[in-house]
Amino acid sequence: MELVCLGVGFLAMLAALALTPLVRRAALRVGFVDRPGPRKIHDAPMPYGGGIAVMLALALAVAAAAWVLHELLRNPAWAEWAGELAIAPKAFDPAQYPLLRLCVLGALGALALGIVDDRCPLKPWAKLLAQFILAGAVVAGGVRLTVLIGDNLLTQAVTVLWIVLVTNSFNLLDNMDGLCAGVVAIAAGLLALLATFSGQAAPAVVASALAGASLGFLRWNLAPARIFLGDGGAMFCGFLMATLTVLTTYYHYRESPLALGVPFLILAIPLYDTASVLLIRLREKRALLKGDTSHFSHRLVDLGMTRRQAVGTIHLAALAIGLPTLVIGRLTTAEGLVLVAQSLLVLTLIALLERAGRLRRGGGPPMPPLFKGGSKEQGGKND
Repeated sequence: MELVCLGVGFLAMLAALALTPLVRRAALRVGFVDRPGPRKIHDAPMPYGGGIAVMLALALAVAAAAWVLHELLRNPAWAEWAGELAIAPKAFDPAQYPLLRLCVLGALGALALGIVDDRCPLKPWAKLLAQFILAGAVVAGGVRLTVLIGDNLLTQAVTVLWIVLVTNSFNLLDNMDGLCAGVVAIAAGLLALLATFSGQAAPAVVASALAGASLGFLRWNLAPARIFLGDGGAMFCGFLMATLTVLTTYYHYRESPLALGVPFLILAIPLYDTASVLLIRLREKRALLKGDTSHFSHRLVDLGMTRRQAVGTIHLAALAIGLPTLVIGRLTTAEGLVLVAQSLLVLTLIALLERAGRLRRGGGPPMPPLFKGGSKEQGGKND
């Protein structure tokens, strides 16, 4: 099954590499662009639509995988190949198919919402309300956390909040070239491995496709970016990651209960960025939903890093914090605690370093426009 997921990711990456330039040209032709302004670093219109390229690459890879797997599992002549690839029919739980479709439909709704916001910026409350409606619809359809206490109104409400939180966390993270797409590739790749190891083939295939598509898109989005992910792309990836983390099972009988914390480690960087930004805005009595340059990446630039170095550092941090999740479920509770503590120490060390940079510039006034990058108008467009 590992080879199948690797093939799906590779196909999605190739598709994104090929499709992104086509989407870029189409965006320029129809005027779907982020225009230069006083708070922008680009001096020419920069096309949006990266999320469309990621979505199309993912859809192509998943469709191809579905056809191949159908043939391998249904055609007796190919049964030997299926065995060699460690593909077991029981790994494909039919009950998950409607839920996966619901996750993808919700993500497409988030993509459409973000595209509208990119084209004609929405009021923060309107965008948030639409996200809650999308999340509520997905949860009503059966995508729900259980967390060992079953399906009830509390877990359903928590699931809605989780989906909205993660969706906005990735949207907020899209503030420098290559940052959000890189973190999505890392987080989705780790989630795909976890799902594969636990025999959950369906979410593993979708997560592999998302990882590959994000990685292929990253080729065109690294600084200096040629196309932006946009709110549509960031919310598409965030919504899909949120629902896939809900759909994937991490804890199995006789495994360490620490496995329940796996999603928090995989998504530690976007969650940390969101929490720290909101705390800074609260402390400085600024609007919570208005874009600014107090993000994690900007604070690393305060330390003297270039934008590319800041993005690379955050990618490495996401990988360092997320890698232990691959083995936590197989360890004893004591052994797992050591790895969890290590991940938290990495995040704490980063927090101390970036706080030092913030204090060095004298308490945290907004950074000058020079340091702005990515697909959002920092300080001008609502997060």
